[in-house]
Amino acid sequence: MFLPSLENLAYPPDDGDHPGGGHCAGLGGNNPAEDRINIVTQYLTALDLLVDHALASGNGWELTRPILFAVHQLCEDALAVALSRVHAKAKNESRHGLPEKVRAAAANGAYDHVSAEERDWCIKFIETIDPFTLDGFPGRFAQSRKGGAPLDELWCCINPAAIRDAAVVFTMISVPELAVDPGPATDIDEVLRPAEGHVDEEL
Repeated sequence: MFLPSLENLAYPPDDGDHPGGGHCAGLGGNNPAEDRINIVTQYLTALDLLVDHALASGNGWELTRPILFAVHQLCEDALAVALSRVHAKAKNESRHGLPEKVRAAAANGAYDHVSAEERDWCIKFIETIDPFTLDGFPGRFAQSRKGGAPLDELWCCINPAAIRDAAVVFTMISVPELAVDPGPATDIDEVLRPAEGHVDEEL
């Protein structure tokens, strides 16, 4: 088996050329607040690429769990921006649960810049995806469970495009500093399709 060189995996800060090329590892912000926004942008890009590839490949099953992880991480990072903006924290800040983070954000005024309908939609979105992102773990580990049951027994399939579109709208509302058009509003009820109906991708 050919073993690639390990000498050029990453480079320390310097002014020289990097053999084999590379991309900047820094987030590029001038302060922590800008870095938090920039990592949201990176996960927006990652989620979009994953969903586009899943839809184009004809075999999106290979990407369902990475998509779930990217959605969870995108929303967690977006909520970190929202909470920081209003100088608030969730009760269990060290944990990855999204519902308590979005409720803390809403309670502390992070959504005061939008209508009550949009604020409530954001809370409902997080409550809708929480049962299948499960603190981000189903996207990382095969045996993640919710209430004793593996994810595969709770959900049949996901709709990658609907999840992506809803996550983008949630992010744009939660992080108004981003100057991106999220496109048409997404119906939260389209995020999951019924297990007994037509499905896009199996979990």
